[in-house]
Amino acid sequence: MSDQAATLRVIRGDRGTGPIVKGPPPRRAIAVSGGKGGVGKSMVALNLAITYARQGAKTLVVDTDLGMADLNLLLGVAPEKSVLDALGGANIEDVLVKAHGISLLPALNGSYLLSTIGPAAQQRILEMISSLADTFDTLVIDVAAGIGQIQTTFASAPTDSLVVVNPEPLSMADAYACLKVLSTEQGVKHAFIVPNRVTSRAQADELVARLSALVNRFLDLEVTAMPYIPADPAVTEAAQIGVPLAVHAPDSPAARALRQLARSLGGLTTATDTSTNSWWRSSDRTHGGSR
Repeated sequence: MSDQAATLRVIRGDRGTGPIVKGPPPRRAIAVSGGKGGVGKSMVALNLAITYARQGAKTLVVDTDLGMADLNLLLGVAPEKSVLDALGGANIEDVLVKAHGISLLPALNGSYLLSTIGPAAQQRILEMISSLADTFDTLVIDVAAGIGQIQTTFASAPTDSLVVVNPEPLSMADAYACLKVLSTEQGVKHAFIVPNRVTSRAQADELVARLSALVNRFLDLEVTAMPYIPADPAVTEAAQIGVPLAVHAPDSPAARALRQLARSLGGLTTATDTSTNSWWRSSDRTHGGSR
C-alpha cells in the first residue's frame, strides 16, 4: 500500500510537475472513470487528450459511453459515423473525427443497441482500438458512469486507470465502488485519483485522505493522488458552447490545473510496450481473454 503522506505530496504538486521533457512523445494509455455520472470524467478525458496533443503526441480519445455519448458535444462536432458503424464493418479510420488536434472515436447518443453490447462486441472494440496503435502515441478512454461489466472492461483495459472524484458524498461513495470493482473483479493494482471541482487544496487533501483510507483498509490496491482541478465557471461555459476548455479558456484555473495534471501523469504513467505497440495492461486483452 502507498504511504498516505507520499500520496498527499503528489496532490500538492511536489512530484511530477516539472518542465516537460523534450523528445519523442511517450506512448501511454489512460482510462478516465469515476463511478458516478456528472463528476467531470468526460471533461478531464477530453482536455487531457488535447493537452497531450499540444505537447506533440498523436492522440486518440475514445468515447465508451456507448449509448449516451457526449464527447462529440464537448468537442463541438457532429460525427457522421460511430463505433456502431465500425462494428458493422466500416473501416475504423473512416469513423474517426478530427478536431482541435486530436482524433475521436465517437459513440452514439440514445443507442440502446450499443449500450447493451456483450463481451464479444466489447472485445471487438478493443481490437479495433488496438489496430490504431501504430498511428497514435496516446490513447485516452472516457468511461461511462457505473460499475457494470461494460464500464469496468473499458476502465481496466488500458495500462493506467484514472478515477475522478468530487466533494459530493455520492461521488466519494461511487469512486470507492469503482475502485473496489476494478480491484476485485478486474485485477487492477494501481489507480490515479483526481479530485475535481474542489474549492481549495485543503478540501482536495481531505477528499483524497478519506478515499485513500478506505482503499488502504479494504482493498489490495495502491492509489496515487494527483493535482486537483478547482471549481471553475469556465468549465460550464466551455460545455455550453461546445468548445473544449483547453481551447475556450486556456488560462482559466481549471485549464491550468489540467495541464499540471498532464505533466504529473507524464512522469508517473506506465510506458506502453513499444515492441508490440500494445496499449493494454495484458496481452490477453486483445485476444478475447479476461483477467
